[in-house]
Amino acid sequence: MKQITLIISLMLLYLNMTAQVQLGNVLLKNVSQFEINENVLEMSNTAKITIPRNYGQLAGKSILEQFKVGDKVVIQCGYDGDLQTEFVGYIREIESDRPVVVHCDDETYPLRQTNYVKTYKATGTTLKQILADIIPASFMRVECPNVVIGKYQIDNASAFVVLQDLMQSYGLYSRLQNGVLKVGLAYDFADKAQNHTYVIGKNTKKNELKFKRKEDLKLRFKAVATNPNGKKTTVTVGSKDSYASERTLNFAGPMTEDQLRKLARGVMQKNVYDGYTGSISGFCIPRTHAGDALAIKDVDEPEREGKFLIERVDITYDDNSGITRKNSLSFKLG
Repeated sequence: MKQITLIISLMLLYLNMTAQVQLGNVLLKNVSQFEINENVLEMSNTAKITIPRNYGQLAGKSILEQFKVGDKVVIQCGYDGDLQTEFVGYIREIESDRPVVVHCDDETYPLRQTNYVKTYKATGTTLKQILADIIPASFMRVECPNVVIGKYQIDNASAFVVLQDLMQSYGLYSRLQNGVLKVGLAYDFADKAQNHTYVIGKNTKKNELKFKRKEDLKLRFKAVATNPNGKKTTVTVGSKDSYASERTLNFAGPMTEDQLRKLARGVMQKNVYDGYTGSISGFCIPRTHAGDALAIKDVDEPEREGKFLIERVDITYDDNSGITRKNSLSFKLG
């Protein structure tokens, strides 16, 4: 295993990185920089593309005349011509200075252009029902649990704003990949995560991890379940120290205090552990994404090994520093 990992790391050092970006009808094969930001706590992944100065003219026209806000964007990169799609979305903003910088949102962009006024009075209204009403099947396929939301009001809001509100109110994670929007509770969400492995010092570029022991983590969790009738059930678990950091967990009801306490303790066990926090960066391969699982192995300190949910990935492509995936860790999976 060690030999295989070392061979892969050495190979990556000598591979030629390549990238191309499709902006509307324009295909750019000489992009100097781009950055992609993925986060399961946010509704939208974003990208920023920097177009070199030598693209001032293309086919006799200014580059700025050849694409516009709302045009589709596809970003691909890889090694030795093996290009893989890293981002699909739409142009949100174009900075006209040189070099030209293009800001993009992922495929949730059309959801920002919608507007709804809806009232859900029924106590049995579910998340699945609300999302089916505001996201047409022609936009994207949606996968979500059938949790009860209950009474809910949409007042001149886009589908994007509604989704963001539901995520924040009920502790949901989201991930958009291959045209499928997955929305769910954080810890159920992790059960279907794709697995990757980093070996510290072998197939990694930068290590910003910190190892912490659970007795050092003074955390308290306030769990709130919003019941269909609008009433809330609340329990608190964790450290009783006055200086402990308190986090609020939102769940959809109905729930008894015992049911809610069990969920809250499950969350606490995943957050209060012996293991790593922080971020670790790798190369283009393995192609980690937010919502994936990352197993971290340490040859020198194997007792510190573990598997973690990746909360955020920042993918950067730069002529000088290569392709980097910075993975910020969430809770421990095992």
